[in-house]
Amino acid sequence: MKTLLLTPPSPALMNPQTCQRDLRPPKIWVPLGIAYLASSLRSAGFSAELMDMHDFSWEDAYGLLLHAAPDLVGISCFTMNRGNALHLAELAKKTLPEVVVVLGGPHATFFPEQILLNPFVDIVVLGQGEETLVELAACLSEHADLRQVRGIVFREGDCLRRTEARQNFSTLDALPFPTYEAFDLGEYKSPELPAQYARLPGTHVITSRGCPFHCKFCSVHSYFGGWHARTPENVVEELRMLMESHGVQHVYFSDDLFSLDHDRVITLCKAILDQGLQLVWMAETRVDCVSEEMLAWMRKAGCYRIYYGVESGSPRILKSVNKGFTVAQVRRAFKLTHAAGIEPCCFLMIGNPGETPATIQETISLIHEIRPAQRPVIGITVILPGTAHYALARQQGIITDEYWLSGQDPPLYTGEYNSDDLIYLQILLAQGVCPELYEHMCSLGFNENYFRLRRLSRFLSQ
Repeated sequence: MKTLLLTPPSPALMNPQTCQRDLRPPKIWVPLGIAYLASSLRSAGFSAELMDMHDFSWEDAYGLLLHAAPDLVGISCFTMNRGNALHLAELAKKTLPEVVVVLGGPHATFFPEQILLNPFVDIVVLGQGEETLVELAACLSEHADLRQVRGIVFREGDCLRRTEARQNFSTLDALPFPTYEAFDLGEYKSPELPAQYARLPGTHVITSRGCPFHCKFCSVHSYFGGWHARTPENVVEELRMLMESHGVQHVYFSDDLFSLDHDRVITLCKAILDQGLQLVWMAETRVDCVSEEMLAWMRKAGCYRIYYGVESGSPRILKSVNKGFTVAQVRRAFKLTHAAGIEPCCFLMIGNPGETPATIQETISLIHEIRPAQRPVIGITVILPGTAHYALARQQGIITDEYWLSGQDPPLYTGEYNSDDLIYLQILLAQGVCPELYEHMCSLGFNENYFRLRRLSRFLSQ
């Protein structure tokens, strides 16, 4: 059973006629999902190859499939790239009619029946797929009954069959380290990477999966069903491997919630120091999951930056999206992080239920007070499957499940405002906290005069 694991071409390459080499998008994240799947298959004795096709043209994809000639093709399917994932499934099946095509990932997990409406997809793997894919490969190799494989959906005649659910991992340490040899780490550069570290060989590392919190705009808890962590010893072992085998000197700990367990983080930092691992790194976490002691150890161990999901400076909005922390906790976390000598940065959102120009001004005031080290990353709230916002949007008639059968991007949440109002709110926030973004939007013609002359935003009459 020869398996080929793929991430599909970037959504920017949806039209095969536009896939010119000079238009190909940069690589940002090493696709650890397929890297973990490949290592799990190999550890179980199966042949597994993998390829990040993020910057591939469709002609490149066809050539790879023809050359590899796998028995099974596994394709990552996220909501943003679902169109290209399905197009790649079609290409695989037309190139190799006997190949078994399997899709997995968040979008496929939330909408397996929709995915299997596509005649070129044979099986959907639900949730975390390492154990499932190994069982599936064994089942296909032995021509056994697919019903014995837990955590999949597949066609059985004219019907779809969902097998018994698979339990979450009891420990992530049981997973082999992700396979890296298919990637040139020098090609992957996160846009958050500071100039002084841009030349360092690096990658992102996941030390835990999931999150126990239930923010209404986020699907992480729905997908992972909680928070599961690797031990510090296991993480340090991978870091040493990355340094010795791949020359890694910079790491982005891209867990959804890196520091939920303070003792675990401190133990990890002490192990990095004890073993003399000369790394610089950054991480993402929540403002209510840091302490003075933990931040001090993080700084000693090489952490120079932390990204916090602040989202808003308005108590009303934080409550509206069920963030579970207060503005006072935001202030405290940023004060402690500055004092520890670590750069605190933040993600912000606009357009959540209850947003107004007044709540935007509260966010602006807070950002001026907490002084993030870099300009905030500003996003407009979109509707994503598996979130409470998605359930709300369905109730409000903004979206139906059939929307995802189209190739369109996830829509903005327009339960209270139209898209022009949301863009105007984004302009207000950018003007207050991110002059570079504001100037860029103005250069594109988006400024207050644009909305006033066209009477596009209700806020201009308030």
